[in-house]
Amino acid sequence: MAEFKLEGLKELEQKLQEMGNKTSRIENKAIKKAAEPILEDAKANAPVDTGRLREGLKISNIKTKNGEKYVEVGITKGDNSEMFYGKFIEWGTSKMPAKPYLAPAYEKNKSKIKEIIIKELKKGLGL
Repeated sequence: MAEFKLEGLKELEQKLQEMGNKTSRIENKAIKKAAEPILEDAKANAPVDTGRLREGLKISNIKTKNGEKYVEVGITKGDNSEMFYGKFIEWGTSKMPAKPYLAPAYEKNKSKIKEIIIKELKKGLGL
């Protein structure tokens, strides 16, 4: 019978935990960075007179749903901030036709999103 003793499991567990935390931060940064071109195009295309909507469009903090991380760019249908009127411009109302500026910004940058995420993950992981 052979016997062996494995030492350093606590240290290994700690290192793995640290790697997980670092990876999560890198992932969050990559997601936010990938949203920047969408935000830029949405601001450029927002059909407004004053510029207040453009200034109010933002990238949200990282959110998680069903284990998937994401950010929101601009406004959402449930937005009740002072920029709430941006949703009426994007989706229209019963008395006003839609003048989308968020959806086209996303569509235009779809291919860039994946490229940016890959680039940022590689950079963050030192690959």
